[in-house]
Amino acid sequence: MTAPDPGASAGLVDLDPYAPELTEPTVWEVYEAARAAGPVARSPRRGGFWVLTGYDDVRAVLRDPATFSSASGHRIPTDGTQHAIPIDVDPPLHTAYRKLMVPALSPARVRRLRPFLEHTITDLVAGFAGRGGGDFVREIALPLPLAVLSELVGFAPDTVARFREVTEQMWSGLDADGGAVDFVGARRQVYELMAAELDAHRAHPADDVVADLLSAEVDGRPLEEDERVSILATFAVAGHETTMNAASTLVHLLLQDPAHQERLRADPASATGFVEEMLRHRSPAQNFARRATCPVTVAGRRLEEGDAVLLSLAAANRDPDRFPDPDRFDPDRDARGHLGFGWGIHQCPGGVLARTELTILLRVLAEHPALELTGDVTWSGLQGGNHLGPTSLPVRFAAAPKL
Repeated sequence: MTAPDPGASAGLVDLDPYAPELTEPTVWEVYEAARAAGPVARSPRRGGFWVLTGYDDVRAVLRDPATFSSASGHRIPTDGTQHAIPIDVDPPLHTAYRKLMVPALSPARVRRLRPFLEHTITDLVAGFAGRGGGDFVREIALPLPLAVLSELVGFAPDTVARFREVTEQMWSGLDADGGAVDFVGARRQVYELMAAELDAHRAHPADDVVADLLSAEVDGRPLEEDERVSILATFAVAGHETTMNAASTLVHLLLQDPAHQERLRADPASATGFVEEMLRHRSPAQNFARRATCPVTVAGRRLEEGDAVLLSLAAANRDPDRFPDPDRFDPDRDARGHLGFGWGIHQCPGGVLARTELTILLRVLAEHPALELTGDVTWSGLQGGNHLGPTSLPVRFAAAPKL
């Protein structure tokens, strides 16, 4: 965090994480307005909250869960109604929950999963090419993480088929004015799907993550049923939303400059740089909230106990003090240290898996002719005040490589 300045004044920014105009490209203009208002700006929306946009400040808060708690919720408003495990939990219980999830997402597990990923992605792209193209979001970016969830976690295909529908209903209910009841109702549908999966695994035991949760313990006691349901819901929602948006955003970036596709086909190993720069430049998961547990000074601004704080990872990833010329997409940039997967104890445990999926996808796409747009691209708003990506991306492969 930057040095305190007792004379500092807080600038105001009109930032509502659920406003429909927070989409491409206006969302970046709003973040720039917040940065211009000061390193700790104030939004009057949703009960009022502080907005942090500087890289060093955001990362420092992410590394200090004792001062900046997640237990009141990782979204604005931090009113204590959010109970997703483990993201809405503080240590030491958070640590115990996370240990239950990490083995399924470990680098060793991802290495064993790699043949499945290569086969699945190759088939998805080949089928897409054979059909003459279509909506990349619905035909590749969404089916890919859903297939991985079935293989990795053990969800039944019928359950997976409903994930996107109920997730979209949940975000819609949260985004609407006074829509908390709609959100709760949609979230209940997600939980009902998870409860049904647990019941199915009790009746028909299997060797997978769902079955492991049936016998799992935390702090020396068996998990409660609602804990199992919440953990599975985190796998279900986070496990498909971010990867879907990241894959679609990557392809959208490739379409903006033909040289990017030429580079990938000439050097498939450059895919790693494209993935990391996309995570920095476009940040599919953009904002996370915290609540101050005590009075604290951040960038010269005193925050009081109980104050809500929005950490804009997306804005921090475009902090010019950390990433020169930050609005330029440059796959040759050293993007190490970006906050695309967060930082600290709540850093996304699926980062290795997501990176592997996205890198394989780019390499498989590089084996085909260039992609080209066939219609208009549409974008989501900030789903849940956080997730951003294309909702429709109509493309096809050109008749021949454009080298």
